[in-house]
Amino acid sequence: MKEAGYVYILTNPSFKEDWVKIGKSSRPVDIRSKELDNTAVPLPFEIYATLKTVKYSEAEKLIHHYIERFTNLRIRNNREFFNVAPEEALAIFKEVALLLDDAEIEEVFKQVVVGKSDKTGVEKPSTPRGQSFVWLLPANSKFFDVDGCLKKHNEIYWTQNYKIQKGDIVYIYSSSPDSCIKYKLMVEAHDIPYQPDFDKEKEFYVDVNDFETAKEHNRFIKLRLLSESHTHKMSLPHLLENGLAMAPRGGMNLSNASAAKLLKYIEDNF
Repeated sequence: MKEAGYVYILTNPSFKEDWVKIGKSSRPVDIRSKELDNTAVPLPFEIYATLKTVKYSEAEKLIHHYIERFTNLRIRNNREFFNVAPEEALAIFKEVALLLDDAEIEEVFKQVVVGKSDKTGVEKPSTPRGQSFVWLLPANSKFFDVDGCLKKHNEIYWTQNYKIQKGDIVYIYSSSPDSCIKYKLMVEAHDIPYQPDFDKEKEFYVDVNDFETAKEHNRFIKLRLLSESHTHKMSLPHLLENGLAMAPRGGMNLSNASAAKLLKYIEDNF
């Protein structure tokens, strides 16, 4: 039987924030990352996430193809470096994992950022960035009733897969049939473990099993509603004309330079 291998997302403190290396290895990724630590880069690589599967070669090709299908994000031809935020790359990993029977994703950055502790064993919070970011997150009413939750509670707990922090702004894109940006929210807290207060949102999950899965994720952000949009200018066709490459399928950091046009359009018209 073929041995499982890995597809990995590596970041590097010496790179731009939205640069990653996405490659494959038949051996544990920590070994591969150490091999890459040479004079060509000033600082060691850091493992952001890995995908383990026996079809790791096929998975790597599919992920590379997925990234390049709608964008030109490969920094150099025939190289494994991409101009994409690690959280966006992870969202693609998760979509590809759905196509594989044996895929196992390890989100290493959670262990590095969320799991750090001092000598007392007390977990430390994420290091503040010193600036606020703006994010675009997609929501699908087939899985969760965002409209109902915000109408009843004016807030929502969201599973955290990105480096979102307290003070950031989040826009919620509601997928088909709405296909538009509907809400603007403020991040009131981040890196929150599961707590009983989350149970009040259980009624808004279409499948209760999805709620149980969210609880196991055990890392959330708390979002407070700021405003709701009813303008047609937030519809998908207008967004595509003003910097959006395609309908959102994962979270987007709109504070990146590559999203400047889109962010300005949203802020001017929301």
